[in-house]
Amino acid sequence: MGTETGTEHDVLVLAKTIAANEFPVERPGVIAQDRAGGTLLRLAPFPWKGADTDPPVQRWSWIQLGTSRDERDPRPETHTVQGDVLQSGYVEAKDGWRLRWPFVRPHLRGSVEALIELSRARVATMGFVRPQPDIDVVQLPLRLRFRCASDECDSTHELPVLDWELHSLAQATRSRYGPSWATKFRETWGAGLTERYDVHLLLSAYAQAPTKLYVAGLFYPPKVAEDAHEHGHHVMHRQQHGGSSEGGAPGMV
Repeated sequence: MGTETGTEHDVLVLAKTIAANEFPVERPGVIAQDRAGGTLLRLAPFPWKGADTDPPVQRWSWIQLGTSRDERDPRPETHTVQGDVLQSGYVEAKDGWRLRWPFVRPHLRGSVEALIELSRARVATMGFVRPQPDIDVVQLPLRLRFRCASDECDSTHELPVLDWELHSLAQATRSRYGPSWATKFRETWGAGLTERYDVHLLLSAYAQAPTKLYVAGLFYPPKVAEDAHEHGHHVMHRQQHGGSSEGGAPGMV
């Protein structure tokens, strides 16, 4: 990939997001951490092919690509993708996601309110927030209702979900369970998720409304690290199914 494609980056994919076509509008994208600077980048629009890229871009995979700053987007982290996208590695989920935590910790924010203030000032428009255990999933359109696990939080938040993974799992659950799909989905991705996993939400601000946030992705290492046998099973599952398992992630039950 030559320098004519823009600035080259080696980035770790933390989330894949779908588009929002009503105000505030959002383009489909990838949120990733730049290896060189440790900063978060929003790559939008991302060059999907059909439902995904070919081969699919996995969360927690390293990709190499060229980018240029999107000057039309007021959010400082937004870049457009130029040239080919090359996958170069993968960060495993072993040992309670020990290898993944270093890419999350630098971007932890105390609360939704704290992130909104940073976004309003154009300092940072993305970050991780830890919710209290009693999160809930609201369907059609998909939203998460939660309070932040912080004294800074003064209200209950209900944010749209643009996380590609969660939307894909909602569609699969609906196909499998029919009319009872919503109950099954809430059991897995609502409060049931926080019983087994240390959940953090990756939140992002809209370009058209910097004080409005959406859920771009979820980070959920197990509260008890899986053993070697269980981890090997998850690795095999991911390889067989193109990354549908995130190394200990909850499946459809």
